[in-house]
Amino acid sequence: MEPDEAPRWFGKKQGGLGFGPLTWQGRAATFLYVFLLVVAAFTYSQLGLTVFVVLFYTVVYGFIVAFKSDLMKDHWPPGS
Repeated sequence: MEPDEAPRWFGKKQGGLGFGPLTWQGRAATFLYVFLLVVAAFTYSQLGLTVFVVLFYTVVYGFIVAFKSDLMKDHWPPGS
């Protein structure tokens, strides 16, 4: 018998379009990501620095989505 899986933060929405947050943790992560993007857009004066920060936040958010959804179910952990 397998242990209960932790609830997924992101996944296909019932009756909605596509993929999105399913739990309050997913909604909080999405809100924080958007908030940090807005702050970065208004805070940094150099375009190169703004682009770097936005790309960094996007990569981190992408990893959160990948590991807290079923996207990595067939690929992680290796050898499973």
